[in-house]
Amino acid sequence: MKQGRILIVDDNKNVLSALRILLNTYFEEVTLLSSPNTLLTMLKEKNPDVVLLDMNYSAGINTGNEGLFWLSEVKKAAPDLPVVLFTAYADIELA
Repeated sequence: MKQGRILIVDDNKNVLSALRILLNTYFEEVTLLSSPNTLLTMLKEKNPDVVLLDMNYSAGINTGNEGLFWLSEVKKAAPDLPVVLFTAYADIELA
């Protein structure tokens, strides 16, 4: 039985599509964002149970700092909301 709401943020549309296909089996609502710029608004509108948050959004930058920034913003807005950070870059020390 599907339960819960998940909000996924990633700038790669192929990753978003794959995650929707995979997680739609488990969650009753899967919301996708291709940019974190509207993340805080969507937290209020969709009231997700969990957020899946990419660590990198700008081309050529793969330090993970962008994801950490957005993690801190989410935690300010919703301190108890579980957030899972992920990245496609295996060489990022933070991963």
